[in-house]
Amino acid sequence: MRLPRNKGVAVSVAGKPGGAAATAGKSTSQAMVGLRPEQVAFLGEYAVSTKDRHVFVQILCWPAVPVAWAMLTQTAASLRQLRGDTMALCMPPKGGTSWIHDVAPQLGLPLERDPGAAESTLAALIRRLPVRFAVAVVEQEARQAQVADALRHRSLFSGCLTAYGAYLKSTNQAACRVVIAPNGEPLQNDARQQIYRDVLPHLDSASRLGALELTFWPEATVPVPLEMAQLAAAAVGRHVQQPAQPSPLFEAVRAHLAPPSRFHVVGRQR
Repeated sequence: MRLPRNKGVAVSVAGKPGGAAATAGKSTSQAMVGLRPEQVAFLGEYAVSTKDRHVFVQILCWPAVPVAWAMLTQTAASLRQLRGDTMALCMPPKGGTSWIHDVAPQLGLPLERDPGAAESTLAALIRRLPVRFAVAVVEQEARQAQVADALRHRSLFSGCLTAYGAYLKSTNQAACRVVIAPNGEPLQNDARQQIYRDVLPHLDSASRLGALELTFWPEATVPVPLEMAQLAAAAVGRHVQQPAQPSPLFEAVRAHLAPPSRFHVVGRQR
């Protein structure tokens, strides 16, 4: 499966079908019919638990200009070419892969042999891209009772979509038509889809967001823009965990944030 093309440039890389793809694949194909690249946004997710707290991040990424996704895909391809033979890059380093490779293998693999420069290189890539992010973060102290998945997803969707709606209002732009998220198990996808549909009409910006549809990418190899969204979500999550740790990737993402992105701790605004 491929995303729409822009001037002959594919926005994504086709991959092998994933395990839970049947239902999501059909809806994604239908949602993509007739769309232009600038009408597609991507949703990145990150979750981590420590002995003290649980952190959940969701980040919405959309293009500020029609050629943004083509620029990203071309830049990623150039990075692979500059860093050497593609087949040689398929061999992971002896010491194991980095966190960047774990969340964004297509973007991270060409840089695995130079881990010290990987984060700054990808930060520079993001900083130059004409894209915007809206982020929502939910933190929960480990000693508290686990927040229900539905409440957490509702909060994350609401936070991202509110910031996106505010951006659309301030720029007088039209909303994207589709948001592509990482695939999950069919029941999990169905539950998130229902929560999304429940949240969307009740937002102040509902009229601007219109019929913005959520769908799940059904293949094992995800589009490069979705991988970038995953990388951005991980950068935010790692910053929340260790705010004193320097992070060029987080700074690059923050430079593209659309206010008011939401960071809160189990219902308490942060």
